[in-house]
Amino acid sequence: MFDFNTFDDPTHGYVNYVDQGIAASQGLFSVNGGQVSFGVDHTNVASGRGRNSIRLTSKAQYTHALVVLDLAHMPGSICGTWPSFWMTGPNWPSSGEIDIIEGVNTGSQNQMTMHTSGGCNLAGSSCEGGLGCPIKPTGANNYGTNFNNAGGGVYAMQWTGGYINIWFWPRGQVPTDALGPNPRPSAWGATTASFIGGDNCNIDQHFMNNNLIFDTTFCGDWAGGVWGQDSTCSALAGSCQAYVQNNPAAFADAYWTVNSLRVYKSDMDQPAVQMANLAMKPIASPIDAPPVIKATTNTSAMQATSTLPTVPVESQPPISVQPLTHTNTNGGAYGSSETGTANIIAAREVEVETPDRQDTLVNAAESPSENKATEAPIMRKMTRHLHKHVHHLHYS
Repeated sequence: MFDFNTFDDPTHGYVNYVDQGIAASQGLFSVNGGQVSFGVDHTNVASGRGRNSIRLTSKAQYTHALVVLDLAHMPGSICGTWPSFWMTGPNWPSSGEIDIIEGVNTGSQNQMTMHTSGGCNLAGSSCEGGLGCPIKPTGANNYGTNFNNAGGGVYAMQWTGGYINIWFWPRGQVPTDALGPNPRPSAWGATTASFIGGDNCNIDQHFMNNNLIFDTTFCGDWAGGVWGQDSTCSALAGSCQAYVQNNPAAFADAYWTVNSLRVYKSDMDQPAVQMANLAMKPIASPIDAPPVIKATTNTSAMQATSTLPTVPVESQPPISVQPLTHTNTNGGAYGSSETGTANIIAAREVEVETPDRQDTLVNAAESPSENKATEAPIMRKMTRHLHKHVHHLHYS
């Protein structure tokens, strides 16, 4: 489950993060065949805080986890953009930050970075503060436009008390178990980035209680800070903000399309995922993707018309939760075994079958909108599909 953040961008971006009601009314998301796409306003000249966008933060916090994200599309390599899929906790940087996908402007390589308070050195450099300790992969098609042109791919991040590992696989090279019910990181081969703790950094002292975040901001400390160093971008406008403000059509490709997001939660000292008050009502018809915004030019009034249909909500019995037994030991399989218990939260009515059991994946509700008057049935559908295959597994 995710919240829509509406606060000012902490990285000083030229962006206006919108709430559920505005996101629904402006068509900043869509659903098609189970895929969820969410993007930015690419119709209007921006004003005020900046270009409309979405920032989603998970309600759950994690200390240790296995995260597997299957993406069909991420924001393209567009001047002024700064998209990221990442994790961080309260009192930054004392709880750490794990950047799984991040880049700016016309970049073609992902940058995976750890940020911490002082006293942590990973990947050969200090991770303290804003610069952090980055690793860029050497392979192709791992970020931006090249990633999209290659059909997307899968990122996985394993966070333990001893290390934080990240893998990337382009479409067609994803290990079979990575997207299945029992992922086995020990069989995945070489990592794309590895941050090994020890005397150089106590992982558990520097990383804790992190939320998952998707966002697309503009300019700000990084994309704006290096604007003049990118010859392609700096030739387009004298400043990053001027370009982002006045060229909405440039950002039509600045959207995410998520096939699935699976989060396997670890450590018995973490509370089990709260299962109370979970419910969902099915929506009758799909919504076309990618996101299409049809809005008036009066951005200050936030008036917009969307091609997304208003779909009636049907009734559905209360959800049920099936127990799942499983363990994990030092890189072994996450999934079924003979000890431990878990709950699965998901948002698609499908079943997972194994030789010895069948577990029903159940629906999860979105958080209430701050303004119920603006909440649309479409919003509930978007949230339901966003949580498709978001598995929270609690293992010993």
